[in-house]
Amino acid sequence: MGYEDNPCVSGDEPRSPGDAPQAEKGEEDSEMKDLFKIGKKRKRNERSPAEITLLVENVMAVLEVTAEEDTDLNRQEKPAINKLKKLPLLTEVLSKKQLQLEFLDHGVLKLLKNWLEPLPDGSLPNINIRTEILRILNEFPIDLEQYDRREQLKKSGLGKVIMFLSKSHEENRLNRKLAKELVDKWG
Repeated sequence: MGYEDNPCVSGDEPRSPGDAPQAEKGEEDSEMKDLFKIGKKRKRNERSPAEITLLVENVMAVLEVTAEEDTDLNRQEKPAINKLKKLPLLTEVLSKKQLQLEFLDHGVLKLLKNWLEPLPDGSLPNINIRTEILRILNEFPIDLEQYDRREQLKKSGLGKVIMFLSKSHEENRLNRKLAKELVDKWG
């Protein structure tokens, strides 16, 4: 029986999802950027709430996986550079005022804690990551007068990481100042 006659190798067999061709890294990044080109081809108010929710959920999933990958790489004593590669995406989407409340509703504070906290070997994430996240958080509309937002901030654990950074001698002076401003604002 030849290769073509083998029923296990027929082209008609259903394939598992793992057999599907994977998107190239560049394709994935451009797709994510395309998702957030609000105002380029469509006006902002033309996106339905369901579309915005889906976009936010997709970005959150990518950013969560990125943080987990860096943690795994650090445990393997390899350079943890995935967050640094995705930092432009994080900065772009979290800087969009019209999406910030949606990100808050989807638990972005816990995600940011995961991006900011020390890696398993005790080292801090890259300085650019820390600086950008602290800058974004200082502009984020976290209304602590709302009980739900206050509870969300407490449960996320982000406040503890910000407090740590505000006192850490490993942190640069500008970031300690940004972290201290957040501690004062949230305190």
